[in-house]
Amino acid sequence: MSDDSQTLQPNAILGKAFTIRDLALEMLWCAPGTFTMGSPSNEGERSFDEEPHAVTLTEGYWLGKHEVTQAQWEEVMGSNPSNFKGANLPVEQVSWDDATMFCSKLTERERSAGLLPEGYAYQLPTEAQWEYACRAGAKTAFSFGDSLSSREANFDGNHPYGDAEEGVSPEKTSAVGSYPANAWGFHDLHGNVWEWCQDWYGQYPNGPVRDPVGPAVGSRRVFRGGSWFNVAQYLRSANRYWREPYCRTSSLLGFRLSLRTSPRA
Repeated sequence: MSDDSQTLQPNAILGKAFTIRDLALEMLWCAPGTFTMGSPSNEGERSFDEEPHAVTLTEGYWLGKHEVTQAQWEEVMGSNPSNFKGANLPVEQVSWDDATMFCSKLTERERSAGLLPEGYAYQLPTEAQWEYACRAGAKTAFSFGDSLSSREANFDGNHPYGDAEEGVSPEKTSAVGSYPANAWGFHDLHGNVWEWCQDWYGQYPNGPVRDPVGPAVGSRRVFRGGSWFNVAQYLRSANRYWREPYCRTSSLLGFRLSLRTSPRA
């Protein structure tokens, strides 16, 4: 999609990437598919709430190539809550409520400009959509294999499942895209900042499911991916964490944008 396009026409760009005008925010397409969500019983450091189950996503969706940056946040929200300041660093110290407000404001802005069709909205990804994109077809603990290198992600590598070299870990956020992309072109799904998902936290369903969206109600929202502060076990593709939707955890919490139909509260 070129920068001078006047209208986003999803039927015309299904399967293709596009860039949100004025934000330089690249969105990549994730095609429908089936994958195993969760972790196998022999995966190191796995948790009780990662029961493996087949998930089928029947509709494709777009997901941000990178975490939302401070420059992009400022353009939409007019402020910058981040501790580590930098235009191309991920926005952090944002709650689930903050992130969904960003999505709502961006949706209103793009609709007013005639750049979104009826029924489409910018949102947080569901937990299943996040893990599907993170794995990018991989069945290993990380999208890069069963261990993670400090050359592949921003994290505290002093752990058996990581191999950070002394002095390599920056001990703060890094500019988005500083580390290699996974097989589908997404950067920083492991490390840098945790990423809020749409879902309330809850136990996985028994057996295969289609288009899961998490529990209908709850008290804590899910976030994924680990951060610059965490050791490798928290960066595993299947790892889950949760906090109240108003929570802003130091400089560890950010998010990634999704575009899809059927918005959820």
